[in-house]
Amino acid sequence: MILSELDELASRRVVLFGGKGGVGKTTLSTAAALHYSDSRPTILFTTDPASNLGDFTSSPPPNLTIESLDARALYARFLGEHLESFLTIADRGTYLDRDELRRLMELALPGIDELMAWMRIGELVEQNAGALVVVDTAPTGHTERMLSASEHFRQLAAALDAMEEKHRALVYQFTRREVRDAMDAFIDDFDARARARRELLHDPARAAFVPVMLSEPLVVEQTLRTVRNADIHVPFVVLNRAVRDADCARDRELAERDAEARARFARVVDAPRACTPLDSFDAIRAWLRGESRGLATEATTPRATNARVDVARFTFLAGKGGVGKTSCASSIALQLARANPEKRYVVLSVDPAHSLRDVFAHNAPPPNLTVELIDTRAKWERFRATLGAEIERAVDALTPRGVSIEHDTEAVRRLIDIAPPGADELFAITRLADLFGDETLAGVVIDTAPTGHFLRLLDLPSTATEWVREFMRLLLRYKDLVPAGSLGEELVHASRAMRELEATLRSRDTAVIVVTRPERIVVAETRRLIDDVAQRGLRVSSVIANYVTPENDCACDCARRADELMALATLPDAVLIERRDAPPMTADELAALVPIVE
Repeated sequence: MILSELDELASRRVVLFGGKGGVGKTTLSTAAALHYSDSRPTILFTTDPASNLGDFTSSPPPNLTIESLDARALYARFLGEHLESFLTIADRGTYLDRDELRRLMELALPGIDELMAWMRIGELVEQNAGALVVVDTAPTGHTERMLSASEHFRQLAAALDAMEEKHRALVYQFTRREVRDAMDAFIDDFDARARARRELLHDPARAAFVPVMLSEPLVVEQTLRTVRNADIHVPFVVLNRAVRDADCARDRELAERDAEARARFARVVDAPRACTPLDSFDAIRAWLRGESRGLATEATTPRATNARVDVARFTFLAGKGGVGKTSCASSIALQLARANPEKRYVVLSVDPAHSLRDVFAHNAPPPNLTVELIDTRAKWERFRATLGAEIERAVDALTPRGVSIEHDTEAVRRLIDIAPPGADELFAITRLADLFGDETLAGVVIDTAPTGHFLRLLDLPSTATEWVREFMRLLLRYKDLVPAGSLGEELVHASRAMRELEATLRSRDTAVIVVTRPERIVVAETRRLIDDVAQRGLRVSSVIANYVTPENDCACDCARRADELMALATLPDAVLIERRDAPPMTADELAALVPIVE
């Protein structure tokens, strides 16, 4: 069992569990937290905006504290603590007044979840000297963004320092003395705290990152990339749902696949497959100790009233991480393109982890199907170059003749160096606006990020509209000094595109297909997602229950299927897709995965 390996990490201050959606991060992080809480105070902190911990059916032990990320509340507190200092420094180093700066800083910030998660991990360690913090992270792409948040705070400190440098230069010009005041001390303290938190997470003696994986080929490939790119100590990789005591041919095949996955990594620790649901603290503790539980043996097959999936011109695949959204999106896109070779289609990934890349790595799509990933880094570099030139031109126009603008331009450069933490979502929503307005396309299939991040994406058009409106107001106020130029044209275009996008999202041209797994906790999240989508005015056309265990002679599978069908009783109209012995890999296998309405 995994207990001895968990004990190796018991002296750390922070242990993070990460990986692709659906691999069992919550199960493993909860198991670790329960184990550590037997000997020391432990905090289980989940950074997933759609955490399932609230669906557990038993209470945690007294030595274990559970906290879920509340990014909005944390950001409000962050502004409450720092806003006045930010405003004072920016007032000294920019040409905007305090009211304008306040409105900008109080606008909703895309990607704030990851910044606040990183900040909160540091706070939990600092405020709880004797506790171990176990982190249940969001799926891969968002966790990688969270772990890089220290760079955003470093860049912000550098930008503040560049703005304050203008004030220092002016003071020196009049006093001939170098004077440092409270704002300089604030910047130093802000930078020092960010640096200390970065050092915490990058110190192998204090922090560890444990990737969790399954032996499915696409999951293995993504985990390899995670280990390769991790800028944090990785002591081992956990192979979850590892097959033990194979009692049938199918289990023996899965055990062989497990062995192939282990061979790809330097050190792999098995977490054995459970044949009963791990949906309570008691169940997880029993599984961790190797205790077996009684197996269900009977269930009634739910009635599938909708045998096929309804698609629209614009179709989103949504759901919890690991439910199979990418495979389903690929299947639908391939079928549409093959059935209509004279029409053009796009399948777009808006998940920063881009599993779509692995699906089509060895399968060339039909000529009329474009597979598109959003390259956030390249898009931000191009946007930053354009924005930097526009803003430097504005600074030059606002500066009296004969006055040096060296400090102003340096502050501008530092500010535009800060890539927004939610840049991938910003570029995703603008790309969606472009695609939705392209009359030459017969259809767009969108592979989304997991639940919480998908809902955040749906809210982004209204958030982006607020930003556009504020920037337009600033341009109009300073129109006599700063011609709107291409930046103004871009803002007008963005405003129009966001309005049209919001209208299209709520039209009959758009459908959301919700994908789930046949597990009680996942189904509970799925029902909330269906309600959340409906509250936003979008249409859920179908529900897919993916990975349903097929009927066979394997004892564990029989027990799992019985539990699964009971869990699916609350989704009677779901289209059931049974789990295959091997994941669909070829284009033909993918195309046959999801039955769609012709």
